[in-house]
Amino acid sequence: MASDKEGASHLARNSVIVQKLIAPDPLINSESGLFFHTRRLAGYDGETGNFYALQGAEITFDSYFNALPAHLLDLQATNRMQVHVKATGRCILELILVRHGKSGDKLVHVILDAQGDTKVIELPDMPLEGLVYARFVAVGDLTIEAVDYVVTGPVRNDVKLTSVITTFRRDDAVQKTSARLQRYFDRNPDILPDFDLLVIDNGGETDSIGFPKGRVIKNKNYGGAGGFTRGLMEAADLGRSTHVLFMDDDAIFFPESIRRTLAVLYFSANPKLAVSGSMITEAHKWRLWEASATFDRRCKPIHNGRDLRKFEDVIAVSQVETFKSRYGGWWYFCFPVEAVKTWPFPFFVRGDDIYFSLSNDFDILTIPGVVSHQDDFFAKQSPLTMYLDMRYHLVLHLTFDHLKLDRKGITKMMRSYFDRFNDAYHYESAEALIMAVEDVLKGEAFWEGNLDLAERRAQLAALTVNEKLTTPLIFGREETTPHSPKRQKGRWRALQRKLSFNGHALPDRFFYSKAVLFPLEVRAHTKDSFRRRSTITFDQSSQTGYICRIDRDRYFANRKRFKAVMKRLMDNYDDLQAAYRENREKLATKDAWRERFSRS
Repeated sequence: MASDKEGASHLARNSVIVQKLIAPDPLINSESGLFFHTRRLAGYDGETGNFYALQGAEITFDSYFNALPAHLLDLQATNRMQVHVKATGRCILELILVRHGKSGDKLVHVILDAQGDTKVIELPDMPLEGLVYARFVAVGDLTIEAVDYVVTGPVRNDVKLTSVITTFRRDDAVQKTSARLQRYFDRNPDILPDFDLLVIDNGGETDSIGFPKGRVIKNKNYGGAGGFTRGLMEAADLGRSTHVLFMDDDAIFFPESIRRTLAVLYFSANPKLAVSGSMITEAHKWRLWEASATFDRRCKPIHNGRDLRKFEDVIAVSQVETFKSRYGGWWYFCFPVEAVKTWPFPFFVRGDDIYFSLSNDFDILTIPGVVSHQDDFFAKQSPLTMYLDMRYHLVLHLTFDHLKLDRKGITKMMRSYFDRFNDAYHYESAEALIMAVEDVLKGEAFWEGNLDLAERRAQLAALTVNEKLTTPLIFGREETTPHSPKRQKGRWRALQRKLSFNGHALPDRFFYSKAVLFPLEVRAHTKDSFRRRSTITFDQSSQTGYICRIDRDRYFANRKRFKAVMKRLMDNYDDLQAAYRENREKLATKDAWRERFSRS
């Protein structure tokens, strides 16, 4: 079953490397449990770039980054799977197939006596309906240089992928990303002919990149929506790209994700297939934030909180599932150009990725190991993000039939967001929400007249005083009490909060002397803000945070404005729904964007 063969660079034309090993990288992710599991003395040698197992030890690649999701490859009868192993030392090699809810199968069990050459292992001709991983038991000291999964036989599709990065005055991030891509393709020239890169520079700071197959296009700052749309238009007009991949300028990912994306697309029989990169946050690189998400009244991350160090969680995450209102974030979203019927809505930022996914008939898939590492969402929250979020929440529910809410439903949704922030002393965020409703009420004229959102961004920046993050935030620890989610629970407490407008109608003598101290990820907690003169939201590691104080006049002024704007929304609700359904055919079209770009 095992035979010697030259390295991967001499593969026959009808062979495709669909997956290579990913090694821990402290600049991206070095949580070893996401790459391999060991028994005794085994691991990864960062100096040589090789995996190893000393005599009697074992290393197993049953992991998020290195198990092969073979079930995602839509192979034909003429395709076969091989595993190319380059190692030095004597070992036992097992290749194991694991399926969700079923017992595993040991596909291969061989003794390898490797001398630094490449051994080719043929997998049995059977349905590979699950994850395949390699397990090495070192008979003597063992070094593993490569484990490549290779499919022989014809591919279904000639895939040409153009990646689009939109940037605004983040040249350093763009240069790092392009340099990382160049280093990867220097070592992986086999897939370079199928990849191109466009950088859309919205801020005028990036003139060139260190990636020969990449180009920089200067663009007026119409936000992420405008930048990504400009890249999509360029790729579509040139006619060379079958697929476009949207990526954030600051997205940190293993470039091997591109090979794995291409591999699924090479063999897919589904012309509507889109690949959504998952997300891991910087705070906990072992925990999944989402494997794409769904939207209905709020964003709901799929598989949120899964511990990717545990292989049972990896198996669960890898399943192909169907979700209503599923969307892919534009930190990494690859889709077929031919399947685009509705172009992005001019949101500037936030919500454009959801609108795009819901408007087009994509079949969205996530691939284990194809993941972006992002700053924690809670660190980005502000009155500006509240404004942006509430705009797209309203627009999505006004636009799409399957998200349609009646007057009672939309009022309940908006009031829940407003009350949460206004009750918890986040008056600036509550005002931003009101501004969002006001702008949605203006309809088409607002969106066309505010493509760069410059005026509103300036207004929101001026509004943000108390909720602006400060580093370092100075306060007396002895004057605070830790946040407790169990405080102020029960029906009696709920009635007290309701009747007193969460304490805003109570005299000062009823208030506690100490401020409550919230972690940064817990913002605007209504119950634990009750009867506090102030709240402090704070991140211990970065010493960053802000202080909110009770302001009765502002609280009741916000309530009055919110009541008035919601009345206007209800009075015009039917007309707005009709208008936003029509806007889908006017504002989110290729011609509309072409006309906008011609004006810039």
